[in-house]
Amino acid sequence: MPPGHEAQRVLCGIDSSMILTVPGQALACGSNRFNKLGLDYLSLGEEPASHQQVEEALSFTPLGSAPLDQEALLSVDLGTAHSAAVTTSGDCYTFGSNQHGQLGTNARQVSRAPCQVQGLQGIKIAMVACGDAFTVAIGTDGEVYSWGKGARGRLGRRDEDAGLPRPVQLDETHPYTVTSVSCCHGNTLLAVRSITDEPVPP
Repeated sequence: MPPGHEAQRVLCGIDSSMILTVPGQALACGSNRFNKLGLDYLSLGEEPASHQQVEEALSFTPLGSAPLDQEALLSVDLGTAHSAAVTTSGDCYTFGSNQHGQLGTNARQVSRAPCQVQGLQGIKIAMVACGDAFTVAIGTDGEVYSWGKGARGRLGRRDEDAGLPRPVQLDETHPYTVTSVSCCHGNTLLAVRSITDEPVPP
């Protein structure tokens, strides 16, 4: 790790790993297929030429794709063939495969360049998690958004893919705030904290 950095979170994907450090830099190693680790050397918004592409990193390497190489990161996570990152300013970026709309760009093409998730502009995001081909983000207000592959209810609603983020309707009979999110291959788990011990009257 770079001098002065301390690991605050470690992540393991199917063929790659990532470390989020204090003060907010991400380091990655393993397969960079589709630039899912953000290791390509890119300016903001550009697609890479062949000499800018990094197919694999054998040691932990700082992300090279703008703006993730320039901004401090608050949250990162790995999917099967895509990743997501949240900057300290609350912006959510995704990159890699988009077969099921998991990048949240309302398209289906691969994006090697990190792209800001459509529909979340103006919403401050606190954390993000990636499943196999879907993504879940939590706003600073506790609102939950999901997009991508929807099979077997992994988005928290009907089994249909979503190319753009949609709010997840949670049970409101007991008021609570969402404190953490984790996704695996095809499921999502939210940790919540109760706001009140009394149920809301029907």
